Amino acid sequence: MTNSVTTTQPEPSSLKKAWLYFSRSARLKCPVCGESPLYKPVSKVRSVNDWFQTLSGCPKCNYVYDQEPGYFMLAIWTLDYGPACIFGIAVLAFLTNFFNLSTVQLLIFTLIPTLVFAVLIVRHAKAFYLAMDHYFFHK
Repeated sequence: MTNSVTTTQPEPSSLKKAWLYFSRSARLKCPVCGESPLYKPVSKVRSVNDWFQTLSGCPKCNYVYDQEPGYFMLAIWTLDYGPACIFGIAVLAFLTNFFNLSTVQLLIFTLIPTLVFAVLIVRHAKAFYLAMDHYFFHK
């Protein structure tokens, strides 16, 4: 008697759908239709709030982006803070190994690029989270 373990692989259409959602979120577009933007264009950003806040929803397919208060908290913690911390640790390791800097210089030359990096990737972190949420929990 042999026990054969069968592994189920995702359907090709499922992988295509995942790639489609990922590519749409990389372009900061609606994960459902892929046409409407998730954010105001960079040229129209007038405040910090404009940079961080998604639009209310997609005017074409009526998909709601910010579905409830605190919806993007997991995205911020895992897809923004996580990569920013890894980036900061890499910058610190690089500076420590290749330059003879004081502690204050290390802090300045590590924290400033890390904060800038975190602010720059926050839009994509939210977009990837929205795409993953739509892919795994079709709403």
